[in-house]
Order: sequence, then structure tokens, then C-alpha cells
Amino acid sequence: MLRIRKVKTKSGSTAVQVVQYAGHSAKIVKHIGSAKDDIDRELLISKAQEWIEKYTLQSNLFPEQKQNVLIVERSECVRVTHDFAYQFFRS
Repeated sequence: MLRIRKVKTKSGSTAVQVVQYAGHSAKIVKHIGSAKDDIDRELLISKAQEWIEKYTLQSNLFPEQKQNVLIVERSECVRVTHDFAYQFFRS
């Protein structure tokens, strides 16, 4: 059975790995990546869960609701429209 493991690295990052435990040892099946903050760590954990579902061809028993998340610090405003106000006053 594959599990997601989070390990602190020397640089202070958190490594996200997909591992398979056999007794008291863990065999690393896939290294997903390293994250410096909580937002990146959560994104890597969701990528690891998706990878496990594709690798084992089994879906999660309790799937989380997928949400569209906008990270404001990493976003750029390209243009602004007044569509919401138009729709509101039109109705």
C-alpha cells in the first residue's frame, strides 16, 4: 500500500514522497518534490495523491472536493471587466 510521507530536509524544506512500507523500513517509490511553505506543500501532497490514484488505478475512498484556488501573491491582474455589475443590473 502506497502512502505519502513528508520529510524535513537540511535546507528547511519539506520533501513529499510516495513510499511503500515493509516492516519498519520505507521504500521510496516516487519523489514528488520539495516545498518551502505550507501552500506549496499542500499542492505537492495533492499531486502525490493524484499520482497514487493513477499508479494504482484505484481512486481514493474519501475523495476531497476539488476547489479552484487563486493564490493572490502569485497572480497578476491582466484586465478588469464590469460583467458582474452588468449582469446584476440587467436582471
